[in-house]
Amino acid sequence: MENAPTSHRVALLGLLFLSTLTGCRKDVGPAQWDIDVLGPLFTTRLTIANLIPDSLQQIGSNGAITLVYSEELFTLELDTLLSIPDTLFRYPYAFPLPPGDTFDLPAGFPVISENNLIRFNLADLQLRDLHIREGTLELHMRNKIGSRVNGSFGLPGAQFSDGSNTLVTSVDAGSPSSPSFSTLVRDLSGARFDLRGPTFSDVNTLASSVSAELDPTGSGAVVTNQDSVVIEASYRSIVPSYARGYFGNRSVESGEVRTPFSLFEDFVSGTLDLDQVQLRLHVKNGVGMDIRIRLNEFQAVNTRTGATVDLMGSIMQGPINLNRALDHGGGPTPTLYERTLDNTNSNVDAFVETLPNELLYNVDVELNPLGNISNGNDFVYYESAVSAELDLEVPLSLIATDLVLENIVKPDLPGTAEHPLLQNGTMHLFATNGFPFAANVILDIVDLDRNVLSSAPVSGGITAGVLGAGQTVTATTNSEMHVDLTEEQIDMLYGDGRFRIRVVFNTADQTEHVQLLERYAMDLQFTVGARYMVNGGE
Repeated sequence: MENAPTSHRVALLGLLFLSTLTGCRKDVGPAQWDIDVLGPLFTTRLTIANLIPDSLQQIGSNGAITLVYSEELFTLELDTLLSIPDTLFRYPYAFPLPPGDTFDLPAGFPVISENNLIRFNLADLQLRDLHIREGTLELHMRNKIGSRVNGSFGLPGAQFSDGSNTLVTSVDAGSPSSPSFSTLVRDLSGARFDLRGPTFSDVNTLASSVSAELDPTGSGAVVTNQDSVVIEASYRSIVPSYARGYFGNRSVESGEVRTPFSLFEDFVSGTLDLDQVQLRLHVKNGVGMDIRIRLNEFQAVNTRTGATVDLMGSIMQGPINLNRALDHGGGPTPTLYERTLDNTNSNVDAFVETLPNELLYNVDVELNPLGNISNGNDFVYYESAVSAELDLEVPLSLIATDLVLENIVKPDLPGTAEHPLLQNGTMHLFATNGFPFAANVILDIVDLDRNVLSSAPVSGGITAGVLGAGQTVTATTNSEMHVDLTEEQIDMLYGDGRFRIRVVFNTADQTEHVQLLERYAMDLQFTVGARYMVNGGE
């Protein structure tokens, strides 16, 4: 993280009056003086929040900090469980006349009049009811007859949002060489389809009624075997709001999935030995089907160190069975599964101590493992999902070994890049440490992309806070360190360079866990005893 420094420019009071001492001396250009000045450069504070955001901290009555963190592992939503493909149904009519023959049709002649059953190809799904959240029904007409044609398309088993179930359209007169076209688009939002067919015993089936006639107010038409009328009904981008039926016995396999894990993103390196870790797995079934889940693989991955740990515990040893959600109308009531892993029944402590920045998992979700036990009454809502979430709870009682905290600070140097006043010198670091850790400071100069431009070795270290009863800090300690800065390094800081401050912590006692408290902090003050050049950049 990068903090705006609390800076104190060194005031060069007492020197400004020199610029007024011109007298009668010949002007030979701006004067320059080398001076040595000691003054504060910037300060910074490191707290537990540099490791763990306040939002993830749970503070006990004694100030003890417990880390609490939640992460979604996976979610199977409606589009994975139920997908309605775009579907086209075609209703053509051509005149069965011998080549060269003609036939006179009067105005109002019925060209098409038929009832059909539409069957949607839904693979393993056997739907009885479908309520539509969004989608369209597009009615296309192509006419090669020399008369305007009026068309009607009805769905007796459907109900549109306005209560109707019929579309009426028309197409202008055309010819075999120059057919006419028309398109009517109906928004299906709020529509309901009864997919049991006209006998209420089928699935994926919708009755339709199609008719087309020559314009009754026209003059009729002379037709040949080249004349025809085609009506096409196209169902597009259907998104269900609710569906009921049998959704089949099938498996949804995730394959190997890597998901970011942000909890330890501010931990640069090092190791933690945690006293206690508790991991809860919550799985929620919001679909009206029994579900069986198998976690084939679950691994903590630290890409910075290359360390990996496979989770071992009861959730990895057998399937997780979830009862179907309940349908009380208006939305699902999910069923829940919860399992807690701790140091006694798993290796969850080693899993977390990896300080992972990724989780790798492979999961299989089986729908209806026992078959059609609902007798065709599986259901899903638009909001339905099968999801898994991890809750992590870690009391921060730990042993730290070479644990690194990082802070990026841009020092506010006197002068400008064009007119620098600071040339070189020794930077002094004063630390007031209230952590139960000893520490060393690593100081580098980095660019805007955090690439290291130069290293500035630090002499000295930081002593741990004074431990009292219960291994808690009863008093802070003060330490002093020193860093020599060259002219080249000063030039980098006047440019885009900034300090990357890494504090490497080790618990004072590497055999006993210490509890971190909310009040623990470390204050660092950086001062510089340096050579300044007055008017040095002019």
